[in-house]
Amino acid sequence: MVACVCIPRFSLRVASGPDRLDEPVALAPLPGGRQAVGEVSAAAEADGVEAGMPLGEALARCPSLRLLPSDPVGVAERWDRLLEGLEGIGAAVESERPGEAFFEVDGLLGIHGGALEGVVVAARRAARAPVRIGVAPNRFASLLAAGREAVVASHALGGFLAPQPVATLAAGLGPADQGRELIGALRRLGLGTLGRLAELAPDQVADRFGALGQRALRLARGEDTPLRPRRPREELVAEIELPEGAAGSQLGRALELLVDRLLADRKRRERTLLALRLSARLDSGGSWSVEQGLGRPTASARAISSLLSPRLESLPEPAGSLRLRALALGPRAADQLELALGGREPRRGRLAAAVREVRAAAGAEALLKAIDVDPGSRVPERRALLTPIPEP
Repeated sequence: MVACVCIPRFSLRVASGPDRLDEPVALAPLPGGRQAVGEVSAAAEADGVEAGMPLGEALARCPSLRLLPSDPVGVAERWDRLLEGLEGIGAAVESERPGEAFFEVDGLLGIHGGALEGVVVAARRAARAPVRIGVAPNRFASLLAAGREAVVASHALGGFLAPQPVATLAAGLGPADQGRELIGALRRLGLGTLGRLAELAPDQVADRFGALGQRALRLARGEDTPLRPRRPREELVAEIELPEGAAGSQLGRALELLVDRLLADRKRRERTLLALRLSARLDSGGSWSVEQGLGRPTASARAISSLLSPRLESLPEPAGSLRLRALALGPRAADQLELALGGREPRRGRLAAAVREVRAAAGAEALLKAIDVDPGSRVPERRALLTPIPEP
């Protein structure tokens, strides 16, 4: 059995803050991105506004629509905390998008009282937020069950799915545009429910709708792929406040400072990095975020900075702060035997060992270097910053 922990309109709730969602509101388009609204409130949906709709059409359908700046950084941080809470009760969690998390409950029954109710109570307590929880034999069915906060047994799965409208397939079909096209085609053919779709033969669906149609048929028949839980990770974050109007070389220096601080964090324990998230708080409100895979495990400050520097060019407007977070950690860098006694590499190895010994004795801030940030500034504190020295 699979449990789904769901918070509908999660991104919109984060962006709205304490505001209520009982009025027509929607997430504004991201700066520099496609001019289409994001998640919308129920009141906006009642006026015909849908997520992904072009901005002009949304405003034409609902002139009173209020746009909220998107906050991808806040969404990612809050959702990560919720996932970490679920992992704290022993769950191996899969989550492909904020607002939806899945985990298998069978292995947790013995830990939480031997009954399904105990697992649900523990998950609700660990989430520390109002959530909807549903349990069913697979991922797709548990998501539908979460809307009703129901438990669907294996023998009742077919009866539960049959009356569901085909619009519910959008949650399991991947890219939204493709899913909408398929759902529209099914409706035009008179296949308005999952039960009607499940009656078709696989070859008929494959001939008319291809691979996406076969995926929809399997979901309608109660078939789904196994969960792919994420690997739990430690909190490894570095953040820096930016001077007003920081741009160009100042941003580059700030990025170098962030990388140095992240690599000097004791919680890294000399492990390499595999993926990073670079984010910024924008001066006008909202945030900006981009993820970067490193290709291969590395702990080189120069290599990481060279990969992340081009990403700063897509920053849509001035930012008040930059944050760098490790999304995946690799193994420790292996020590390689050297045939030659001289040369640069053995010297770098000895320097790295010396840096580690000093940090172990006096702390991560014992060795610092100065980075020129704004040499022409009239404020001395802005001319240079001290940053931990990365391992050579």
